[in-house]
Amino acid sequence: MAAVVLVVLSHLFHWPRGGFIGVDVFFVISGFLITGSLLHTLEKTGRISFSSFYRRRVRRIVPAATLVLLATCLSAYLIFGTARFESTAFDAVAAFAFVANWRFGIEGTDYFNASGPVSALQHYWSLSVEEQFYFVWPALIFVIGTLVARRSWSRRVQLAITVGVMGIVIIASFVYSVLDTESNPTWAYFSTLTRVWELGIGALLAISISYFKRIPDVARPCIAWFGLALILGGAFAITEDDGGFPAPWAAVPVLGTALVISAGVGGDHRFLKVLTNRVSTYFGDISYSLYLWHWPVIIMLEALMDRSGYYFAAALLLMGGLSVGAYHFVENPIRMSKWLQSAAEREDLRALKRSRWRLPSLRMGESSQRIALGSVALITAGLSAYALVPPTVVVNPYDKPTAEAATLTGRDRDIVDALAASEWPGNLTPALSDVTSARPPEDADGCGDTTNKSDRTCTYGSGDKVAFVAGDSVAITWLQPIRAVLESQGWTIRGVMKAGCPAVRIDPSNVTSEFADCAAHQRWVAQEVLRVKPDLVVVSETERLDVLTQTGPKGTAAAAKWQDAAAATYSELKSTGARLVVLAPTPQGKDPATCVTRTSVPVECVSLVSDNWHTTSTAEAAAAKSVGATYVNTLPWFCSAAEACPEFIGSVTVKRDHIHMTPEYANTITPDLAPVLLPGR
Repeated sequence: MAAVVLVVLSHLFHWPRGGFIGVDVFFVISGFLITGSLLHTLEKTGRISFSSFYRRRVRRIVPAATLVLLATCLSAYLIFGTARFESTAFDAVAAFAFVANWRFGIEGTDYFNASGPVSALQHYWSLSVEEQFYFVWPALIFVIGTLVARRSWSRRVQLAITVGVMGIVIIASFVYSVLDTESNPTWAYFSTLTRVWELGIGALLAISISYFKRIPDVARPCIAWFGLALILGGAFAITEDDGGFPAPWAAVPVLGTALVISAGVGGDHRFLKVLTNRVSTYFGDISYSLYLWHWPVIIMLEALMDRSGYYFAAALLLMGGLSVGAYHFVENPIRMSKWLQSAAEREDLRALKRSRWRLPSLRMGESSQRIALGSVALITAGLSAYALVPPTVVVNPYDKPTAEAATLTGRDRDIVDALAASEWPGNLTPALSDVTSARPPEDADGCGDTTNKSDRTCTYGSGDKVAFVAGDSVAITWLQPIRAVLESQGWTIRGVMKAGCPAVRIDPSNVTSEFADCAAHQRWVAQEVLRVKPDLVVVSETERLDVLTQTGPKGTAAAAKWQDAAAATYSELKSTGARLVVLAPTPQGKDPATCVTRTSVPVECVSLVSDNWHTTSTAEAAAAKSVGATYVNTLPWFCSAAEACPEFIGSVTVKRDHIHMTPEYANTITPDLAPVLLPGR
C-alpha cells in the first residue's frame, strides 16, 4: 500500500520528491512473493512447471496491462497530435512485449529531467524489468533444485547453494548499478541489470524465510517500524538532483522493505495496524491496477487542464474509479479464472494454497453491483471535475498587428502573421506530424559526439581554408546553413560538437551526469584547434546558465562566472589567429509535441524570450567583445521585436522540440549567415 501511495503522490503532486522509490519497494516485494511461490512449488511437487508459471504470469499481468495500453492509445489519438500519438503507439508495442525499459533507455529518456513530452506509458518500464528477471530466475531455481536432487544433498545444502548464487547475483548487480549510475544514469535507471539486485533481495528473503520465524514477537514491531521509517525517510531525502540513483541510494528503500517483510513473516503482528487494516490491505489488492492507471491519467489530464484544484480532483477520482473497476471486473476475475490453466498448474495451485508465502487477503465485502456503482461514481465525479473547470478562452494578443507591423516585409512580416494566425496552416514543412523526427543530416553522420574520432568524422568540403563548428546539439543544427555558405566558397568545415556539452569550459557533469566526460571533450576541442589552426571557429550552444544556477552561484554572480569562463574559452579558441564567431543561443520555447494537439491553436505554442536567455546572451556578448570575437544576435531570426516566438514562420516549422530548429528552417537562415561568416563578400 505504502509503495503505490508514494508513487502516486510523487507523480501527481510532486511530493514527496523521492516518492518514485515506491517502485523499488515493488521490486523487493515481487522478488519475495514470486520466489516464494516457486520454491514452495518445488518443495511440494519436486518440479517447476515453466508453462504453469508463465501461464499464471500472463493471467496476472497481461489482461490488466493490455486494457490500460488500449485505453491510453485511444486517449492519445483523441488528445495528442499525430506525432505524439504515434510515439505512444510505439511505446505501447514495446510495453506489451515487456521491453519498454529498453526503449526508454535507448531513446535516452531522462526519468527526472525529460525536456520533451513524457510518454503516457513510461511507467511500464518497471513491469518490463520484472518480467525480464522472471524469464531467467525460475530456470536458475530449477537447475539448482535438479542438481541437489540428483546428488541427494540435504535441504540445507540446497538452501546454501541457492543463497550463494543469489548473493553473487545481488553483489554483481549492485556493483554494476553503482558504476552505471555514475557513468550513465539514464540507462542505469531503466536497465534490467542495474535493478536485478533489488528483486534479488526479495528473492533472498524468500529463500531464507524459515529463519525469520525465529524473530521474537516483541522485536517484530520495532523491526517493521524501522523499515517503514527507512522507506518514508528515503521518500523525503532522496531526490532527482542529488544523483546516486538507482545505486547506491535505492538501498535505503530496499533495506526498509526487507525489514518490513522479515518482521511480517509468521509471529505476532501487533502494533502494525497501519499495514494490516482493511483500507491498507485493499489498497494493496488494487495496487497493480492503480499503478497502471495513475500515470496515463496524469499525463492525459496535463494535456487538457492546468494544474489546479480541479485537475487534482479529476486525477484522483479518475485513477481511483478506473483502478477499482479494472481490478474487480478485469484483473481479479481473469486472475482467478481457469483461462490458460493446465492440469499441472491446478496441482501447483493446490500446493500454493498451503504456502506460507500466501498471506491472507482481506476483502471489503462489497457486492459486484456496489463495486460497479462505486467505480462508475468515482469516474463520473472525476469527469465532472474536468467538466466543471471554468472555460478558458484562448485570447491571442498578437491577432491585431500594429500600424508599424503593417510596414514590415520578409521574415519580419511572416513572424507577425504567424503570431496572429488563428489556425495551423495545412502546408507546413516539415509537417507538424513529422516534426519530432526532423533532425539535421549531420546528426546521422555522428556529429553529436566527435571526441577522439578521425579527422574525417563530421568533416565536409575539401577547400584550403578550414572552419571549425563547436558547441552542443544546438551547434549541430547550425552545421547545415554554415556548410551552405562556406563549401561553395572553397572551405573545409569540420564539426567538433558533443550533444549536451557546451563550448564554454564549465563542466556540466554536476547537473547532467550522463555527460560526465564533457570536460575531456572540451580539452580535446582546444587541442584540435591548436593542432589544425583553423581560419574560422563558429561557436553556438543552448542557454547554459542553468549549469551554474542549479548547484552554484545565482543571479549576477552566475552571469559573471559564465562571462569569465566564456572569455577564457573564446580567447583559447582564438589563440591560433582564427576568427571567432559566436552565435547567440537559440531561444528556448514550447515543444510542439506537447503544445500541438488536435484542439490547439497556434498561439498556444508561442513562447516569450526568457530572462535566462538575456542573461546568458549578455554575458557571452561581453565575453566575445573582450577578446575581439564577433557576436551575432540571432533573436530576430526566430522572434518578433516584442520577443514573441511562433512555432512556424511562413510555411516552415521552426523547431522540432523546445530548442532545436528544424533543418528546413535552418535552410531559410542561410542568407543571414553569409555576411556574418564571410564579411565583405
